[in-house]
Amino acid sequence: MNNIKHVFWDWNGTLVNDAWLFVEIMNVELKKRNLKLINESEYRRSFRFPVKKYYENLGFNFHLEDFEKVGDDFIKKFSE
Repeated sequence: MNNIKHVFWDWNGTLVNDAWLFVEIMNVELKKRNLKLINESEYRRSFRFPVKKYYENLGFNFHLEDFEKVGDDFIKKFSE
């Protein structure tokens, strides 16, 4: 049986100020694809669920590359 009673979800910058890191990693990915870089304000304004839509709005083309691989690459960089 699981004893977890509470789970806290922190939207980047609400409890822990890590939004800058998400922007930094995303800009690496955007630059690789010659897409427009973002700043923290643009990140907060444009982030949405499903996350795939957020990526598409930034210019990612999932007809040319796999969304799961792009997402996995982002999470790998975040974990480093």
